[in-house]
Amino acid sequence: MRWLGLGLVVAACAAWGWLRAAELARRPGELRVLRTSLQALETEIGFAVTPLPAACRRIAGLYPEPAASLFRQAAQELAPPDPAPAATAWRRAVLAVAGTSALAPDDARILLALGPYLGVTDRDDQIRHLRLAMHRLEAAEARAVELEQRWGRLYRFGGLLAGALIGLLLL
Repeated sequence: MRWLGLGLVVAACAAWGWLRAAELARRPGELRVLRTSLQALETEIGFAVTPLPAACRRIAGLYPEPAASLFRQAAQELAPPDPAPAATAWRRAVLAVAGTSALAPDDARILLALGPYLGVTDRDDQIRHLRLAMHRLEAAEARAVELEQRWGRLYRFGGLLAGALIGLLLL
């Protein structure tokens, strides 16, 4: 019975480390998807001159999570019969997605800063702010890759070693 408990402690600590490392590894991919989905929004606004609700619906169907949820939620918020202002719809969508994804608070702030300009300012100003957000997301992606490379291995092996240490102390 004692060995079973020891094994469970080691397994739980190792699982925590692997899950934390997996979350770190997931963040760069999510940032990449969000950046490319913003490029699609830039195209919809700049060249196709698509209204924001239709552009959000279209992009939601083209990209994986978390971009799909972000744009789906924004499109729902902008839909009749009671459409929310674009900035409010975008804010609600970003906050909903930030809670369920691997995005850091700084990543959510980048997306939130885009909201006041969507659907309100002229096309050129929206494109300028979209490009700024894409540039910031690209920099955040580079930082996330560096963070994953630096801390991912530590979490994986640190969890296992912490479990082994706790197990030894319990013996």
